[in-house]
Amino acid sequence: MNNGKSYSEMAKSYAMNKKKKDAHMKELMIDMIIHESILTYKKKKLAERIDEALDTKDRKLFALLSNEWNEINKMFGT
Repeated sequence: MNNGKSYSEMAKSYAMNKKKKDAHMKELMIDMIIHESILTYKKKKLAERIDEALDTKDRKLFALLSNEWNEINKMFGT
């Protein structure tokens, strides 16, 4: 079974494919880290706003922010 490629051509092809896959995996990891950082920041700010609503005894704002907190936790499983 001869497909017309030499061993060196196949080795080069394998190396190029591996580099592409590695680059793609790095991009995915970077995206995951960025999204996780954004989520962490948003949750921190939301927690601060919830605390503020509790401190000022603002029930409506507390309920609204608590619902938002619950939705974030449902969406991202945290």
